[in-house]
Amino acid sequence: MAGTGSGVSLDCPVTLANECWRIPGYRYVTYDNSATTPCGVSAINGTPAGICDRPNVQFTSWIINGRNVIADPVNDGLDECGTPFLSDLAAVMNMHDPFGGNWTTTVSSTCAYYITSRALPPTGTDYGVLTAVDNDTGETLTFTPAQVVVPDQVFRRLTEVDCDGQSTVRWVDDAGAPVAAPDPAQIVECTVPAVPDSRPSPTNRVRPRIKRYTGAVSSLNVDAISWDVQSVTLTVLAGAVRVQAAGSGSSNGGAPTAYADDVTVPAGVTLTWGVDGDSYDLALDGSLIFTGTAAGADFLMTWTEHAYMDAD
Repeated sequence: MAGTGSGVSLDCPVTLANECWRIPGYRYVTYDNSATTPCGVSAINGTPAGICDRPNVQFTSWIINGRNVIADPVNDGLDECGTPFLSDLAAVMNMHDPFGGNWTTTVSSTCAYYITSRALPPTGTDYGVLTAVDNDTGETLTFTPAQVVVPDQVFRRLTEVDCDGQSTVRWVDDAGAPVAAPDPAQIVECTVPAVPDSRPSPTNRVRPRIKRYTGAVSSLNVDAISWDVQSVTLTVLAGAVRVQAAGSGSSNGGAPTAYADDVTVPAGVTLTWGVDGDSYDLALDGSLIFTGTAAGADFLMTWTEHAYMDAD
C-alpha cells in the first residue's frame, strides 16, 4: 500500500484573544423647583408649578428604589427662590439619602439653578418623587427627578495571527464594526466595576467679598445677597455702627420664628457670623444690616458667598 503523507495546519487567521473593554457610562439625577424643566418637575397639588419661599413644610416621603426613605416625617423650611431655596432642599436630601447621592445646587444654561447628584453609574439606584406638605397652606408639594444617562461604550480587542504567522491587534465596537483604538486612559475591562470619574462631586465655588462704608449709610442686607452667604464680618474703624438682625425659618412645624436684635457697636470692635458650610447649615438665614450712626462712621463689611458655577 502506498500513499502520501502531509502535515495538518490550522485555519487562518486565528484569533488568539477576544477581550472586552469599555468606557464607563454615567448619569446625573436632577431635581428642580421651576415647574416643568429638563432637570425635573415641581408641582403644587399635582399641577406643575414653580415652588419658592416655603418657611414651614413637612417632608413626608422620598421614594428611592421603590421605598420611602423618610421613615419619620420631618419639619423644615425652604427659603426664597434661587440658590437659598435649592440649598435648603439639597440639605434635606443629603440628610435622608441612604446612598450618598451628594446632592448640591448648580447652574447651567439649560435649567439655570437646580439640584444635581454626583456622577452615578448608568444603571442602579432609582431616585423617585420627593413629597412635602406646606404646614401653612395645606398644599402638597412634589419634586419629580429627571435623568441624563450616558451608557457604557463597549469595545473588543482582537489579537489575531495570519497565515504567515504575523500577529495583529484590531478593535471593533460592540456590533463588530472596526473602530480606532480607544484612549487607554478612558477604558477598563468589562469585568471591572467602575465608578465614573466624570465630576464625581460637583465643584462649588466660595468667593470672598468686601465693601467699605462711610457716614450715616446702611450696608447690604445679607438676606438680599443673591448667593448663599456663609460668613459675615463687621469691622468698625471709626464712629459707631448700628447692627440689626432678624431671623427667619422654622424647625418645629409651627409658625416661622421671628426675632429682632438691635445693638450699637463702637469703634475698634470686630464681629463675625458664620456657618461651617456642611450640608446641614450651608448658609446664614435672615436679615443682617449695618448702619453708620453719624457722618464720622467708617466700617468694613466682609463676607464669603457660596457661588454655584459648575454646569453639567
